[in-house]
Amino acid sequence: MILLTILLWMSLLSGQLGAIPLGDGVILYTHDIVLCLMIVVAVVRYGLITKLRRFRLMRPITLFIGVGIVSLFVNPTVKGSLYLLRWAVYSIFYGVILVSPLSRQFWLWWLASFGVALGTLGLVQFVWYPDLRNLWYLGWDPHYYRVFATLLDPNYVGILLVLTIFVLVFLHRRIGWQIGVVGISLLLTYSRSSYLALLAGVGVAIVLLKRWKEGVFLGLLFLLAVVYIPKPGGDTLSLDRYDSTVSRLQNWQQTVMEITKRPVFGHGLGVTGTDSSILYVGKAIGLVGLAGYLLLIREQVKLVRRSKNKSFRVLYYATLTALIVHSLFINSLFYPWVMIWIWVLAGVAEKYYLE
Repeated sequence: MILLTILLWMSLLSGQLGAIPLGDGVILYTHDIVLCLMIVVAVVRYGLITKLRRFRLMRPITLFIGVGIVSLFVNPTVKGSLYLLRWAVYSIFYGVILVSPLSRQFWLWWLASFGVALGTLGLVQFVWYPDLRNLWYLGWDPHYYRVFATLLDPNYVGILLVLTIFVLVFLHRRIGWQIGVVGISLLLTYSRSSYLALLAGVGVAIVLLKRWKEGVFLGLLFLLAVVYIPKPGGDTLSLDRYDSTVSRLQNWQQTVMEITKRPVFGHGLGVTGTDSSILYVGKAIGLVGLAGYLLLIREQVKLVRRSKNKSFRVLYYATLTALIVHSLFINSLFYPWVMIWIWVLAGVAEKYYLE
């Protein structure tokens, strides 16, 4: 299992370089293959199948998958079925964490080391390969002088770096060089949604810990850094970029209109063109699916609330807040790397609950 976790770490770090196009917009990632191998090992060696029903999140997970299957019957597509299969595999990974002998501390360090490595790669990329405009013809956004690392997208890299900061603070209880590396890389993503996600998560942590002075100081320091950091990419890196803001508002309006056309079971998983994660669920599998997804989030919150470790509760609530804020602008809750992060934390949360 340790060897597979190392392979998973490396495959996740390879980012889009490990993508295998299957056609029709469907992509198989190398980490998908590793996850499947981990599930097989967990079934054979640790009896995962017989233990699944004991896990506290399996009912809402099963409910969401069931609604997704019904939606597929209404909107049958190969692409949609593969998207649902991936979501199901990732959710079972939460069970793999629970049955594996690896400790909750191991998984948190695993996440933190991945985030630090991603931030480091981002800084190297910023220096040696700052221009993504040459890949515009392949469908990638023409990012210029922004950290996009191996994921080739500064917004998704940004939220992963935000989540890394939270885990590092939880593990170290102080600001060290790792947070410095990740923080600088985050600033250089110039991702406004990630900046907002960080401020929202830190705000929740401040309220829960009642660390008002430190929180206000760090918040002001970060805002000053955001405002005065050099912007070699020109106006495209400005915080008051108007075009992208209008585009997202129009996208929300259009998505709501599409939801009203098929409000019960949606248009089917695999639909594209939706920025907001919550609106994506409503569009893809309808309001029934959205209710199931919100139920899953609620059950996770209930599980974390029963944890005896206050620091972990703060970590989880800050993470969830940051993800919700970020997902208003980017469909980050269904981004493979973010989904794996969520399920790892869910597994760790239940380990805290059980122990």
